[in-house]
Amino acid sequence: MKANAREIAFTAIMTALALVFQVLPLKVRTPWGMSIDLVAVPVVLLYLLFGFRTSMLGLVAVTFGLMIISGPNSLGIGPIMKFFATLSVLIGLIFAEKVDPERTIKYLLAGFVVASVIRSVLMILLNYYFALPIYLKFVLGYDITSGQEIIRIVEEMMHMPFWLAIALPNTIQTAVDVFVAYLVVGRVKKIIF
Repeated sequence: MKANAREIAFTAIMTALALVFQVLPLKVRTPWGMSIDLVAVPVVLLYLLFGFRTSMLGLVAVTFGLMIISGPNSLGIGPIMKFFATLSVLIGLIFAEKVDPERTIKYLLAGFVVASVIRSVLMILLNYYFALPIYLKFVLGYDITSGQEIIRIVEEMMHMPFWLAIALPNTIQTAVDVFVAYLVVGRVKKIIF
């Protein structure tokens, strides 16, 4: 199925909005590099309005934009992590559609729960094996010799178990992504359709 002009234009607008959200100071940052922000809300909004294909186009465009904005010093870690984190939210919403195709509150809650579980597991794994070894060593200057060092450093930074230090902010971010997009989708539908 081909995308129509409205879909393409709105995807471009949502990509631009996500990048504006990235540069605005409207975020809460964790000590280990994650930001709780509004960057993925436009991508989730694309999913709610046009479906998975269009939201993936927006997500890829946002990821490339984030790589440009973040510059070479970030090593692309943030944009890559945002891509997989947001993808897990979209997958959670796809599963929720099977629970409630009418997209009522049951859909919203199921989407949030499933997306939170998928995202938390994926982010724990990606942080442990990919993002944190690079970020802690090359950005923050820690001498990382083992996975246990990663766990120890994050637990000292966050004063909680490693898995919770990763899962908790990711669950909060999932709530922001899902609930904010859901709150504005009705208004946006009236404007663009």
